[in-house]
Amino acid sequence: MDMRGKTAFITGGASGIGLAIAQRCAAEGMTLLLADIEEGALARAAEDLRAGGASVVTYRLDVADLDRYRDVAAQVIADHGAPYLLVNNAGIAWKAPASAATPEDWRWTISVNVLGLGYGISLFVPAMIASGAQGYVLNTASITGLIVSPGGSAVYSASKHAVVAISETLAHELRPLGLHVAVLCPGSVATNITDADRNLPDHVGHDALTSAAAEERAFTRSFVDNGITPAAVADQAFAALAERRSYVVTHPEYRDEIATRHRQIEAAVRGEPASDVALLALAKQILNLQPLT
Repeated sequence: MDMRGKTAFITGGASGIGLAIAQRCAAEGMTLLLADIEEGALARAAEDLRAGGASVVTYRLDVADLDRYRDVAAQVIADHGAPYLLVNNAGIAWKAPASAATPEDWRWTISVNVLGLGYGISLFVPAMIASGAQGYVLNTASITGLIVSPGGSAVYSASKHAVVAISETLAHELRPLGLHVAVLCPGSVATNITDADRNLPDHVGHDALTSAAAEERAFTRSFVDNGITPAAVADQAFAALAERRSYVVTHPEYRDEIATRHRQIEAAVRGEPASDVALLALAKQILNLQPLT
């Protein structure tokens, strides 16, 4: 996997996993196109990366703002062409149980974690296909995109299940074209994601969101602070890309929980063949889906 001289567009690139991926891209000799909602953090990240010899261009971007994203994507493609590596990493974590979540909890989380990712795909992937460069798409989901965790994670988990589903279907679409898609499903990583409301948009007020108690938020922050390093996640992601693996599960200790969920689903698939048998056979014949790794 030779990345030298190629471009990487990374959302949420000013901190956490996004910055670690940017640092790894810099080590590979790539040109970094960093997008982030936090202007100050973005400037600091770019300064540090340039001090290490990296070529960096920055874009102030809220991925949920489609008009702004259109402008940024157009500028990127005009100045640099289609990215060789597209990293849809920007995301928020906000605790809200399904039974008590407000409409604003849903709207804010989905607009960033799902629509923001979808906008990145829509605005860049067609150009990546047209370039014929056979590059890579890396989408950041979460271990909660593979399992369901109680304790107020319903809205966040729903958004990350969507990221996994989007990534799986995109992988099938792009594989015949030589582009590879991987989905990153980390457990606890030492980032500032628990303070996602520091970037709350002006149109969403704190009073409209479900707010965790101070002690619960402190516990969650402590749990995250004791997670693995973003650099370790970036290393695993690049190893998966090099091996053209579709799933990057950074915490193997969740193996039993993932297997249990799938066994429960398999156990529900019982009974005589029903009306979809012919339809599924036709779909398999048309789509010719091959298992993802």
